[in-house]
Amino acid sequence: MMSQNNVTKPIAEKRLGFTIALHLFLLVGASSFPEGSFFFWLAINLGVEALIVFRVLTMWNRYKYDTKRYYSIQAYWMLIGFSIYTTLPFVRISYGTVVFWPLLIGTLLLFLLGHLLKERIGEVFVNPRKLKQLVMWPTALAGIVLIGILVMAVLRFQSVHPNVGIAIFLYMLGGFSIFTATPFSLTEERIEKLKGN
Repeated sequence: MMSQNNVTKPIAEKRLGFTIALHLFLLVGASSFPEGSFFFWLAINLGVEALIVFRVLTMWNRYKYDTKRYYSIQAYWMLIGFSIYTTLPFVRISYGTVVFWPLLIGTLLLFLLGHLLKERIGEVFVNPRKLKQLVMWPTALAGIVLIGILVMAVLRFQSVHPNVGIAIFLYMLGGFSIFTATPFSLTEERIEKLKGN
């Protein structure tokens, strides 16, 4: 009887603390960079985080006995939060310049594109016939890191905001994370179908 209770006890909430801690660290950084209006952006980012946590808790309540599905959804929201908080500083730096609106619209379209392509991206991760495409993901990440380092080095010697290079680097990581996150929102049934395509 005791072992049955242990089997059915929900364990899916164990990783929630890590997600919240990571997001709080990132949102404080996103609120303080660039300088100015810290409390204004902190309030906005805490509001975004409250929505994310609410969604994660709703999913936990729904899938607390289906830990595989819950962890998948939690990974999705963890990476989406990471994407939001890492793309925000560069968007904020561009405010008041001619690139602000194109950058803001482009960022929103980037999030939309990631969700529109989630099945194609998911197929790369689960379908053995797409193994060659899967190798491109770490290569793309390595490319982003190298380009980001190069951009940071070049911009250190330009008459721009002293930390714009870091903001661009974080923006690139956030963009990559969007496309990594979206397949985690797929249902298990859909993933099984993608394995066979």
